[in-house]
Amino acid sequence: MRRTALVVAAAVALGAGAGFFVHTGMAGDAEPEGASPSRAHTRRALPMRAKPLLRRVAQRETRSAHPSLWIPRLHLKSRIFASSRLDRGPAWWPITGRPGGGDTIAVAGHRTTHSRPFYFLERLRRGDRIHIAYLGRTYAYRVLWSRVISAKNLHIADAVGHERLLLTACTPRGSARYRLVVEALPA
Repeated sequence: MRRTALVVAAAVALGAGAGFFVHTGMAGDAEPEGASPSRAHTRRALPMRAKPLLRRVAQRETRSAHPSLWIPRLHLKSRIFASSRLDRGPAWWPITGRPGGGDTIAVAGHRTTHSRPFYFLERLRRGDRIHIAYLGRTYAYRVLWSRVISAKNLHIADAVGHERLLLTACTPRGSARYRLVVEALPA
């Protein structure tokens, strides 16, 4: 009788603790690794199994909230990655602004490698629309100009006192000698 009461008390205490840890997202800290399984542990397993499911749902929501780029003329829809992940697709230039911040926003992409998102970047014309979804809002830009500059020109993305979007890629295709730059202003 006494042993049963202890097991029930332990199960209630651990169950309440597991609920707290699952609720706060710290379920992995509830019990050290290598702990021996017990009846209390098996009763507590149900809330612990819910944690990965909750995490997967949160990741799905986060995935849909990632910044994305849509260029109708090029039939391009892509996520925008961090600058260190340019090999995955279009990526923010480091130390440049973001949509809605009133600064220069720069996005780079490959033309012939790594999914080649900017393969047809030279087809953009004055007036074409570019859309960026960022932090739950969609920002529209209109192309102002495109030009080819030296690859050594590292100041193309400097602040100019107003918001603008720059899309950049190496050119000609297969070479990194020059940069194709498309500038767009908020629509």
